[in-house]
Amino acid sequence: MSSMFYKLDENKNAIPCSAKEWGDQREIMRRKKTKHVNDEMIDGKRISTVWLGLNHAIDDDSIKPLIFETMVFNEKDEIYCEQFSTWTEAEEGHKRAVEWVLNGCKEDE
Repeated sequence: MSSMFYKLDENKNAIPCSAKEWGDQREIMRRKKTKHVNDEMIDGKRISTVWLGLNHAIDDDSIKPLIFETMVFNEKDEIYCEQFSTWTEAEEGHKRAVEWVLNGCKEDE
């Protein structure tokens, strides 16, 4: 069974860990403002990609843990969400979300 909690090592690789280790790292990253892979505003939309450290695929052992998330918000709602397993995948996903915003979001499709 997959781990529920992950921390990042010095090279930003995900390592299974205890809830306490996850919480300790989360608090350090919150204080140092380092949990974001990227965070930017484009055309009135916020594109935010963060390390969560909580495995959102915990019920599916057939896929890698999903511990990063990109979300796009307009003035009032979340309009896009994608999850990733690695820092590199999260960086690439953030770029895709930026392109999606720059291409008009196509929110009605």
